Amino acid sequence: MNRSAEAIEKGGKFAVFLGLIGLLFAPIVAGVAGIADASGVRDMRTLAGWPDWSHTTWTRWTADFESWLNDHFPLRKVAVLGHSLVWHLWLHAPAGNVVVGQGHWLFYSGDGTIEDWVGRDRFSQEELVRWRNAVEGRRAWLKQRGIDYLLVLVPNKFTIYPERLPLLLRAQGRQGKLDQLVDYLRSEHSPVSVLDLRPVLDGGKSQGIVYWPTDSHWNAQGLAAACNAVLARLPASIPARPGGSRPPGYHFENLVRDGDCVILIGMNGRWPQFSCSQLRIDNPGNLHRVETPLLELPIWRRGGVSQPLAFENDSGAGRAVMLCDSFFRVGGLPGDAEAQTPLVLRFHRFVSLWDWTGGENLSNYQMISAIAEKEHPDIVIDEWTERYLRTPMPDAPEFARARAAVR
Repeated sequence: MNRSAEAIEKGGKFAVFLGLIGLLFAPIVAGVAGIADASGVRDMRTLAGWPDWSHTTWTRWTADFESWLNDHFPLRKVAVLGHSLVWHLWLHAPAGNVVVGQGHWLFYSGDGTIEDWVGRDRFSQEELVRWRNAVEGRRAWLKQRGIDYLLVLVPNKFTIYPERLPLLLRAQGRQGKLDQLVDYLRSEHSPVSVLDLRPVLDGGKSQGIVYWPTDSHWNAQGLAAACNAVLARLPASIPARPGGSRPPGYHFENLVRDGDCVILIGMNGRWPQFSCSQLRIDNPGNLHRVETPLLELPIWRRGGVSQPLAFENDSGAGRAVMLCDSFFRVGGLPGDAEAQTPLVLRFHRFVSLWDWTGGENLSNYQMISAIAEKEHPDIVIDEWTERYLRTPMPDAPEFARARAAVR
């Protein structure tokens, strides 16, 4: 090797050394100089606080201090953002709970979604029987009180847009728990009215996008299609709305914003954005928000869980309570407490209960009993998202007795 080549090699190694030193000391320099960290990078958890000397042992204090330092060192968000840019945007690598798909689409992959997609997390026969007993018991108990019951199943974004998944993941798609549950209830001739929204949303794709490209939820088109499908499945026993058919009473607004998957990978404002639609009720003067006695249930009095929303519509007919998650309270809707689905335009009184928290379903016997006693609905609409099917529907001895009485 000649001297010129040796000099270039040594110079390159020295540049790398200086770069590593710079990276090592950059947080210290930034902290002393008061250089601002990156903005818009949101944390999806509570950051560690400064350990308390008076209530922490020395061995525990050092561990707590390390946690605090990891969460608060200068330029931490710059490092997080840089990692996300290279790893997710350029290399299309997945994050812990997000898969990067075709055309910069993002898919939520938490709650066992991938395991379900590839067929590694399937129901056992015992679990299918448990599901059947739970839904039939709930239906039977409500029917004894003159209340109809509709089970609504919302598919994952994976299920509706497999063509947007990475090629390898797309090729591994297998029948999952949603297929198993629907097929099992059908094969057993279950009396439960089940609305599987997959055909509705698949059909809606011909009219436009029905899920937000960078969010786990559907957009306004998906929400509207789902609500129309729910209304089409109402039993004849539900009072008819006076005045016959009327205009929908809502409109779509287009906007550009980050989805929840963008937030999960720390790329707020830096991921390619899409124009998406949200649905807004035209809010006629005869539609108004009201209180519901269900607010007195302990689960909501304690706080920390999204509160029930109740609306009355003077031009509607009948009473409905919907047990739901974020798909019918967030997906395709503006981010405010007054936002509601088109279902409020059909009923005289419509109450929605967000019955999920921390991966747990809250719609136990006490809640269902309170709904029947305090709201006197004509129908209970029970929505379950595909990724939550692994969580068993709450059953109870009271439901089992009602189920046994009609079998």
